[in-house]
Amino acid sequence: MPKPYSYKQLVQTLELTAPILMLDEAQIADDYLSGKGCKLMSINEPVFQGHFPGQPITPGVLQIAAMAQLSNLIFRLTIPVIAGTKIMLRHIQRLKFRKPVLPGMRLTVESKLLERRANHEADFQVTCTTDAGVASAGTITLARVSPSLQAEKTVMDKCRPSPFAEEMAGLQQFSALDLMKYLPHRPPFLLIDHAMGIGGPGKKVCGYKNITGNDFFLAGDASGCYPSELLIESGAQLGCAHVLAQPENAGHLGIFLCIDEAHFYDQARPGDQLVIHGTCDPNGHAGIAAGEFWVGDRKIAESSMKFVVLPSLG
Repeated sequence: MPKPYSYKQLVQTLELTAPILMLDEAQIADDYLSGKGCKLMSINEPVFQGHFPGQPITPGVLQIAAMAQLSNLIFRLTIPVIAGTKIMLRHIQRLKFRKPVLPGMRLTVESKLLERRANHEADFQVTCTTDAGVASAGTITLARVSPSLQAEKTVMDKCRPSPFAEEMAGLQQFSALDLMKYLPHRPPFLLIDHAMGIGGPGKKVCGYKNITGNDFFLAGDASGCYPSELLIESGAQLGCAHVLAQPENAGHLGIFLCIDEAHFYDQARPGDQLVIHGTCDPNGHAGIAAGEFWVGDRKIAESSMKFVVLPSLG
């Protein structure tokens, strides 16, 4: 018999709740190899206040969250439980965003197990659709991992400078208020606190995001970790600000089309300052953005994405 999950059961099983829980209900097939879930998008969702004011669109990374959460349910039923471990998003590959997901739509999420490996990792083919068609699709990998030793480091250990500290110090500084002159993002979905080098002639840009226990999204994760998929959004916003600060792109909107690759090695936690070192290589109205994500002297993630610059939707 298929295994159904109500919203309450999802909260209990995944140890997630609003605003990061992106499933209202789910069902896993009786062979435990695939599943389907749904999320009804409402204009009352707080994320639409910041993405974007007057032009509400469901962020692509929250679609990834829905895909990972559904895959997590399958993973739990097919990969043996190991005491003292947790399930983590490890890899995203060729995940494309095809159509916008808007308030009032029903988001249907599907996941199919592709491969299980002896190292406690599993690959999933994932898709999000609405009545308008496929919104996003790609491949993700989940892994059962031991708690990171980073969680046991002292405050002084975690405050060691990243390898890019000297490079960042020499760049022009931009506050969050400065960034909002270029970005359409607003709280609670402005996921970068400071940036360096925005709008400059080079391809390199740096920034950081302070991870605090009071963060809007952190409140929904009982593990106390910052959701990994949101790291990608911080990097995307950094690259977007850099491109939109160029005079020829004034008043435009940066849209990310595809995550070519993203790898996650660890997670950020309250008290961590996430440092992003990125490169943005535009080619006309399209381009490639890549980023490395560091906490102190430890790289916790890296990604490569394709983007396009379009006139504002307003």
